[in-house]
Amino acid sequence: MDLLSITLYENADNTNKLVDMILKNYCNEDIKINNEIVNNGKINTINFYIDEESIEKNKKRYNEYINAFNHYVAIGISNYIVDTLEIKIVEKILYANYYFLKGNEKRTIIEQLNKCFDNEIYDRSIDVPYKLNRKAKILYKLLDFLDENDNINIEGFVNFRLRNYLEDLYEIIDRVIEEYVMEKEYKEFIKLLKYFVDIQESKIELINIVVDKTGMYHFFDEKNNLINDEYIRGLISDLVDSNLNNDDMLVSTLITIAPKKIVFHFVSNVKNTEIIETIKNIFDGKVYICNNCRLCNINRIIKEE
Repeated sequence: MDLLSITLYENADNTNKLVDMILKNYCNEDIKINNEIVNNGKINTINFYIDEESIEKNKKRYNEYINAFNHYVAIGISNYIVDTLEIKIVEKILYANYYFLKGNEKRTIIEQLNKCFDNEIYDRSIDVPYKLNRKAKILYKLLDFLDENDNINIEGFVNFRLRNYLEDLYEIIDRVIEEYVMEKEYKEFIKLLKYFVDIQESKIELINIVVDKTGMYHFFDEKNNLINDEYIRGLISDLVDSNLNNDDMLVSTLITIAPKKIVFHFVSNVKNTEIIETIKNIFDGKVYICNNCRLCNINRIIKEE
């Protein structure tokens, strides 16, 4: 007796993988589920069926067994869609809709999406991964569908019954692309700033930057003498009227004077820790973090007094 037909546009290996996903937890010895795979070009159809003798022996519990089997089918297909088919769906979406991205960029984004799909947490309070959440949503849709249907086309089911799932994928893709573009723009910006530093004549051999508890930056020369704020502002007078914040002022100052060596003191007081990494990227190999030196001790004593 025929139970269920599943149609999918997949190769033999993935078709057999789906069969294994469905049957791996089915262990009922009273009713044996048989299957056959019919190939028609690029289309494979999996037919599940039960022999008549098993039905006769288990008439009273037949419906119970069928409901249990449908549950295994729903689990297997939901796992298959997320674990095997999902990245192919993402690739189709990416190549069909994001034409402004180059081929190598799309491949990079697909790699990032793979990591995102595997590691991202949906609900941190109960540590539920997005992948598990997506499978659960698909599972419920499948159970409803299999209650009324004995054949399913996987591609058609995804396209017409899983609109919310596809919307979730679009949202994740958009976010990863946005992050990728921002990262790309950041790297290009850093590259430009590095170029400015390289062509700039260094106005000071070494600059010490002491960060006070409020996060303000104070500049000292290589002899630990305080550099007057007015001198600093004079160097970047064209930028002062641009409403630069504390971090922007710091970067602008360093780019303008192009020191050969930059030493940060009390870096734990920095409010925006990313600014240190930015400066390290701009002044490659020229930035040092000091934890204990004469200048540190002098400023530590001043603060304690």
